[in-house]
Amino acid sequence: MRRHFLILLLVVSSLRSYSQQYALFNTKTLFDSFENPAQKSFVLDSSRQFASNFLIPYMDLSSLSKGSSNEAIRNLINKGYTQQRIGAFQNPNTVRENVNVYLLSIKLFKYHKYHSEMGFSWQIKSETQIDYDEDISKGLFYDTFEQFTTIPRINIFNNNGKLQAYHQFSFTYRENYTKRWALGTKVSLLSGLGYTEFYADRSSVTLAANTMDIDMAAKYRISYPENGEFKLKNTLPFKNLGAAITVGTTYTSKSGVFFMANIKDLGFIRWGKNSYTGFFDVTEQAPVIMGPDSEKHLQRELNLMATQNIEKKAFVTPINGKADFLISKTFGPFTPNLIVTKNIFNKYGEAALVNTLKSGTFSFSAAPSYNTDKNFRLGVQGMLQTPNFEMFLGTNDIIQTYYAGKDIINKNQANETGYNRGSVYLGMAFKIGYIVEHPMNMSWMPGVGDGKDRQSFFGRIFSIFKKKKQ
Repeated sequence: MRRHFLILLLVVSSLRSYSQQYALFNTKTLFDSFENPAQKSFVLDSSRQFASNFLIPYMDLSSLSKGSSNEAIRNLINKGYTQQRIGAFQNPNTVRENVNVYLLSIKLFKYHKYHSEMGFSWQIKSETQIDYDEDISKGLFYDTFEQFTTIPRINIFNNNGKLQAYHQFSFTYRENYTKRWALGTKVSLLSGLGYTEFYADRSSVTLAANTMDIDMAAKYRISYPENGEFKLKNTLPFKNLGAAITVGTTYTSKSGVFFMANIKDLGFIRWGKNSYTGFFDVTEQAPVIMGPDSEKHLQRELNLMATQNIEKKAFVTPINGKADFLISKTFGPFTPNLIVTKNIFNKYGEAALVNTLKSGTFSFSAAPSYNTDKNFRLGVQGMLQTPNFEMFLGTNDIIQTYYAGKDIINKNQANETGYNRGSVYLGMAFKIGYIVEHPMNMSWMPGVGDGKDRQSFFGRIFSIFKKKKQ
């Protein structure tokens, strides 16, 4: 167990980020077609045959202001904690950080008959969820250490959290099953970069005049690079392999109401034999060291406790699968989209209402959302989109980003948790090659003429359920 992960659990920010860019849903961009695989990304008579981001990564950028990551532990030792924490968290809080970066995405128009499209993509993703007590991160401490030296700090380290990062290499395919109904799938090979999971359900520190009694029960699983050092070779793919699948569908009613549903990223990663699993249930007494080295001393004692029962072995973890549903209808230049998403393996869910106003090739979207962590967010996005070019810029939370930027401009100090956050996402894609013309207008079109008798891919799959003619 590395000490910095425990520090992260203690002083993690109360600000949250979630990587779902709802304003990009139902935009028929390249990003939309990879995240929602039943979506089209080509327009007949206008789009060219190949679409790609040409190694210009889709980015989700975040900034953190300066702050002391060790302040919580230092104050614990030097001043004491504000209250006894009995049983579960007194003020439970959750941090979620999900990053999704497309390094490379390529898509091609395959067949006209079923508007078939296929694509390949390379993503780097990370998923973090940490449950902790809000009082730890806020640093609410008594003014003097001496006044409360004998009060036990009950459950002061209780928390649970995990961080998982991995490569995702995917193949996507979509086609129209009927004129109104489309199906799509995304099959992925996963390659794990790193995994950390820590769970403490009992912990206390009792501070006396010259001693510190530490009582802790915890479990953890870790997959770290060699010697805990971050090297370029450790980021290369095709280690800690896994797999995932996404299935999606769209349907457009006769009245123009558009429906979309997805089951996304159902999959797992097997972390290799060089990973570690450990647990400990111990009580130890250590001398109290005051001053600037106090937090290092406590970290050292906790690390010693963690190494008492450790096993080197492989383990398997799921990735963050989820289910999405969208309903929408266009009214002239205005398109509202109601989106509901729910994580499959945890309780997190979110609802968003994306309101898009389009004028020519430019569109602006406002996306208020509310989630099960009881957080309201307001995202905004601007997009320039033609049949062969798209570029977008947005933020998931304009209010949070505004105040973070204001603090940076005014050179304000970091808040008491040590963190301020702002986030921006952006990306672009191009289409090249022959224009995918409609057969009635065509001079030449890929996928026309060589597949007259071709049955659709999903049609062949579903045909096994049909009764054979006698």
